[in-house]
Amino acid sequence: MTTEILNVEPPIPAHQRTALFEAHKQCGGKIVPFAGWELPVQYEGVKAETLAVRANCGLFDVGHMGQFDVWGEGATAFLNTVVTADWSKTRVGRASYGLLLTESGGVLDDVMGYRLEEERWLVVVNASRVQRDEELLCSLLPSSVSFRNRLDSQAMIAIQGRGAETILQPFCSAALSDFMFRDVREIEVLGEKCVLARGGYTGCDGFEWMGSAGLAPHLWQSLLEQGAVPCGLGARDVLRLEAGLPLYGHELRENLSPYESGVAFAVKFDKGEFHGRPGLLKGLQSPPQQTIRGVQMMGRAIARDGYAVSCGGTRIGEITSGTPSPTLDKNIALALLPTQLLLGTDIEIHIRGAVHPAQIVALPFVPRSTKPTPKIS
Repeated sequence: MTTEILNVEPPIPAHQRTALFEAHKQCGGKIVPFAGWELPVQYEGVKAETLAVRANCGLFDVGHMGQFDVWGEGATAFLNTVVTADWSKTRVGRASYGLLLTESGGVLDDVMGYRLEEERWLVVVNASRVQRDEELLCSLLPSSVSFRNRLDSQAMIAIQGRGAETILQPFCSAALSDFMFRDVREIEVLGEKCVLARGGYTGCDGFEWMGSAGLAPHLWQSLLEQGAVPCGLGARDVLRLEAGLPLYGHELRENLSPYESGVAFAVKFDKGEFHGRPGLLKGLQSPPQQTIRGVQMMGRAIARDGYAVSCGGTRIGEITSGTPSPTLDKNIALALLPTQLLLGTDIEIHIRGAVHPAQIVALPFVPRSTKPTPKIS
């Protein structure tokens, strides 16, 4: 006796799940694979979720992001030799943006460093770059410094929008009104110690909670009951694009320098040596000819990653990210284009054999609404 098996599909590669996976299913989230994880791309819809963040507060599961603890004698000096920014100037209780570079000066990743104590940091990296970043840090790690990947117990929720402070406050042991943009503290949320930072990747005011996987579902549900709206990867991408923020694999790539990627502000040559500095300097012997620019479509066509861009019939670059903007009711994009082109220059986007008019515009597309940081006298 034989059994015939028809229409057998190849097995789907296993993906990791965050602590909130079941909560997403209960909320009706549409789950998709992303950077090795199963995450919600949307709930009610990308437009509705984007506008919910603008109007009040949205929740994003960002538990897929890598979280590294770095501590011990010389931890700050060590990190400062790895990232491009000058983290030696980051005060305890503050967060700083920086880049990790390849040997040749390309962008390996963009990261956030949270200085919790003089010699203790939490470093958050992109999910798709966790392995590469960990390999780099551990290959350079001095014996006096310790490293730990929080993967086994990590969770992270971004609470974003003008109502974020009001919605989160009832569960916190500290006054959130005291937090300025990029402040970070270890406080209690729902009675459990966590790391809480004021910031985010949406261009809006908000907070990022980094705590235990066990508490995450309870906090998620509590915030929903306070009026927050669950949001997926789609709305997150729209909001970061409206804010003109880069995404790894799109604006940030190993074959692009920080100058081409539009993040040169995060490079501080005057601080001294850092990993990738010689390669970056070598590449800068010839000034970069292209960088990331803002693009606005003149019609209803949508520019997408990889579409060719021309000016006067001559190809000059390509789209790196594009989306409809619910906030502006216009279609916007980021593109790798010549640095010398002026704002207002008319360009053409090539979409499935047709040419559509567009224009180079200033970034960000939508002004950012993060809480300002007072100047230190």
